Amino acid sequence: MKNKILTGLALILTASWLFTSCESDMEKAQNEYEASQVVPKILGVTGPSIGLQTFTYQYMVTYNRAGSTWNWTADGGTVQSVSEDTKTATILFTTIPANDTALIKVTETTAGGVTSPERVVKTRVNPYCALTNGAADLVGSWSGDDAYYESIITTTLSTPNIKAAGIGVGFIEDWWAEAVTEGGTPTITVNVDGTVNIPRQYLFTTDYDGDPYRYEIIGSGTWDNCGSAPHMLITYDIYYEGDADGLAKTYASYFDDIPYFTMDITLGTKKGEFPVKIALPKKTSPRK
Repeated sequence: MKNKILTGLALILTASWLFTSCESDMEKAQNEYEASQVVPKILGVTGPSIGLQTFTYQYMVTYNRAGSTWNWTADGGTVQSVSEDTKTATILFTTIPANDTALIKVTETTAGGVTSPERVVKTRVNPYCALTNGAADLVGSWSGDDAYYESIITTTLSTPNIKAAGIGVGFIEDWWAEAVTEGGTPTITVNVDGTVNIPRQYLFTTDYDGDPYRYEIIGSGTWDNCGSAPHMLITYDIYYEGDADGLAKTYASYFDDIPYFTMDITLGTKKGEFPVKIALPKKTSPRK
């Protein structure tokens, strides 16, 4: 019994010594710590890689460091405002910068007064040419590449947006080997800032070996009205109804490991030239 008591006492004394020792080391480190010796580094910044003249965009530091402040400057843009915690800057692009590229710069200054090297975010600034009649200016027949196929996409007005017919049809009927039997006119949201969105929604129904399959679409992109004709560039994916992952993402290895389809189209058709499919490795529809 005495041995057990002595052993227990030894353990208590050892634990007490370790706690005292750790506490002493912590106090020593804290006393010797100098904030001025911390060398900061910008760990992460988010912001658009493409912007439009006359519009503002936000750039944000993606991490926290107690006591630090961040300083923002812009070559080719104007720092319109900075958030109270200095982590977010609102940048206005009033003109097209040199080489069409703005340089958004941020540094961090720690509580000890040490300033980090600059972190630079490059943003291509495109000219902005407003639509005269809103979404109505984007109505008509469009020609170009859609999901690896040269196609014609037809848009109609659905104020204040447009509906598009033909998206993904070349791909789904040829490479995916399914015939579209109904649907096929999703709504494209047209935003004044030169962007478009395709909210997730029903796309079309197909037939495969006598069975119907319903598909959905989601996507986003831009419209451009500065050339000889309006142009749209949209990335999207097609989903089995209700699925979490789309076809392009699931089968990315078939498409150069790019998990999205691209629609690059210009308003106006070239008679006799479209639609012409682009050669893809011929495959049987890789159903689930």
